[in-house]
Amino acid sequence: MKTPLRHKIGKTATAAALALAVTGLAPHHTFAQSGNVPAPTVDEDIALVQFLEEIGGAERINYAGKLRMLSQRIAAAACIVHADINPGESEALLHGSIEEFDKILAALEFGDEGLGIIGVEERRKTLAAIHALKERWSAVEEIVREVENHSATEAHVQFIADENMAVLGDAKLLVSEVSGQYADPTALLQSDALRIDIAGRQRMLTQKISKEVCFIGSDINAAASMEVLGGTINMFEVSLNALQHGMPEAGIGPAPNDEIAAQLTQVSADWSAIKPHLDMVMAGGVLDDATRVEVFKGLNKTMGNMNVAVGMFAESSKLGL
Repeated sequence: MKTPLRHKIGKTATAAALALAVTGLAPHHTFAQSGNVPAPTVDEDIALVQFLEEIGGAERINYAGKLRMLSQRIAAAACIVHADINPGESEALLHGSIEEFDKILAALEFGDEGLGIIGVEERRKTLAAIHALKERWSAVEEIVREVENHSATEAHVQFIADENMAVLGDAKLLVSEVSGQYADPTALLQSDALRIDIAGRQRMLTQKISKEVCFIGSDINAAASMEVLGGTINMFEVSLNALQHGMPEAGIGPAPNDEIAAQLTQVSADWSAIKPHLDMVMAGGVLDDATRVEVFKGLNKTMGNMNVAVGMFAESSKLGL
């Protein structure tokens, strides 16, 4: 099996610094290429694109990114289940999210043709990141299963609250490794890469907000959740505005076509419907159970429409080849 090439895309230091504020990427994850590396020939470009398609490079990046979202969706759903609101639907969502997390982890290591991920992973650094996340997740999964079965104690839920961000941190490191390994600059412009990464992160932010709102309402790490909720909301709003209207100083253009613009308008409408409830929480108000369910469902709807937008951004980037 060939070893996938690791390519990165160049940009100025100024643009990189501005982009970090929006994307939240670590410095080593910026798309920078040394000027000393010769550009691939046309034949090399074609061969690399074909190879990455054969092993599902884009799918690996997409599904690794989805683990970030699932780490937060699972924590949010576990909180809702434990609070015994939205019964039935919340248990089903929690169960499905747990199963999907396990399936994606296995696919990234061993391959899964059904997900478009072909062949086992062989790169040691990527395998190390997969195994680190798997080890962290296994301890959390055991407790989350107890919540799903309504046999969890307050200590169990507190463990999830304390550990979910560590799972997210390990998922982010895995995304960094997978993206660095499989990203194909011959098929993805710098501006497209930034937009896809930001759009993908938006999925996670909806679930992080959902989790934080539920923790506050359930008095689980409430003070810490309140402290970060405003920043999470602000990051979502700034990023959504950048995706819709562009942020030239960070190298991000506006929505590239009318279809994506319309999809982002739908995301904005979803967000506007739940934002007053978030403002109430930020002001110290208390949401009743019906409103907590409304926020939970509304953020899931926002996430679903954002997920559609991610696919549209990815497809648009291919059309530009």
